[in-house]
Amino acid sequence: MLREKEKVVHNALAALDVLIAWISFEIALWFHFEQLAFIRNKDSVILHLLILVIWLVLSKGLRLNELYRSRPYSVVLFNVIVMSILGSGLLALSVFVFNLFYIGLVPILYFGGIVTLLTFIEKVLIYQYLKGARKRGLNYRNILIVGDKSASTFINQILNNPEWGYRIVGIIGTDELKATHHDVAPFLGSDANVDQILAERTIDELIYCQEKARMEEIMSHLTSCNEVGVVFRMSSPFFNMLTNKTHLHYFDTTPVLTISNTPMDYLSLKFKAIYDFVVSFMVITVFSPIYIGLAIAIKLTSKGPVFFKQKRVGIRGRKFWVYKFRTMVTNAEDLKKDLMDQNEMDGPAFKMERDPRITGVGHFLRKTSLDELPQFFNVLLGDMSIVGPRPPVPSEVKEYERWQLRRLSMKPGITCIWQVSASRNDISFEEWMRMDLEYIDSWSLKLDFVIILKTVRTMLRADGK
Repeated sequence: MLREKEKVVHNALAALDVLIAWISFEIALWFHFEQLAFIRNKDSVILHLLILVIWLVLSKGLRLNELYRSRPYSVVLFNVIVMSILGSGLLALSVFVFNLFYIGLVPILYFGGIVTLLTFIEKVLIYQYLKGARKRGLNYRNILIVGDKSASTFINQILNNPEWGYRIVGIIGTDELKATHHDVAPFLGSDANVDQILAERTIDELIYCQEKARMEEIMSHLTSCNEVGVVFRMSSPFFNMLTNKTHLHYFDTTPVLTISNTPMDYLSLKFKAIYDFVVSFMVITVFSPIYIGLAIAIKLTSKGPVFFKQKRVGIRGRKFWVYKFRTMVTNAEDLKKDLMDQNEMDGPAFKMERDPRITGVGHFLRKTSLDELPQFFNVLLGDMSIVGPRPPVPSEVKEYERWQLRRLSMKPGITCIWQVSASRNDISFEEWMRMDLEYIDSWSLKLDFVIILKTVRTMLRADGK
């Protein structure tokens, strides 16, 4: 019954996407021709039927007609842009194929921009309404979590996002997990009877979060959920590797599942490289007055050079000079030795909230992340990317554990998952490393797009240190 209800809702939302596309098309034609085209003639009928078919297929294909409780707006915007580009391109091709030259290219360009804007507004309004309802306790789902200490991050996400509409009604976990989340929900021992819990309590979903998943245990929980109609979800680092970096390799006629430790999509990586170059060039050109203004402010308020350069470690251990606006006094590295006992970061990295070496202008630059602007030159030179793990200094790399070295398998970036995290100022070094590996394991153009949008939001919040 629930699945049939969801299917009706999804079909209704796909129809709404088509309606938005029709309205956008009429607005585009009004802008260009100052007249509406709805069912005016045969060509108009053909165009509206084409939009109907194209937008139904794309809406369902990109799953824009499905409502995800935890989908961020940046992902929604990315999918809307992709749908608009593909849809407008197919419409333009159809105009050529069906010989509908009276429309021209300009109205289709108008249409692409308008349908992107209106569709995104539609999605935001729907998501905002549903999020508000869930915050008020409506449309929630009860979840049972089975996990070890690795489930801690997932539990914190659920607690920090009440608009997702999930209620943790029980946790089956280890003593390590209990030590940090014993007050979240009734805590059950790792030997708890899952069958009995599912039978006696109202559970909508069971979420399995084990760093070292055991197949026998997974199958047991999956069978238990299937028997009583409970949704089973599983979180595992192994899935990140399977997402983008698996393929079948054949030894003669024997298929072998092959997993690479870095992204393999050649075309997407080439697009990322082209995007990095084009965007960096545009940023440096458009924001050149800001570069000049910040340089003057640094020069007038403290002695020393405008730029700070430091040797960093790039992809697979390659060394290069990274450039930043100087935010510290010129002898900062010498003073660091005397401040090591005040380091607030575990691991080899150094971090101090009230670092006396930071200048007045430097505090502002760090809060807004504007000190990173010169690194767009590093991107132009090919040493860095816009999005990627932050480049470490050689002394830090020498202290890496072996598993942490894999973060050097992808080109370093100006921004990353860690920098857009809500708790970036308080995150542990190990968690930082795991975030970088998560980025490498689950990399996609969509993920880069999401991180870039979140970076802009983080800069506007100005909560950096």
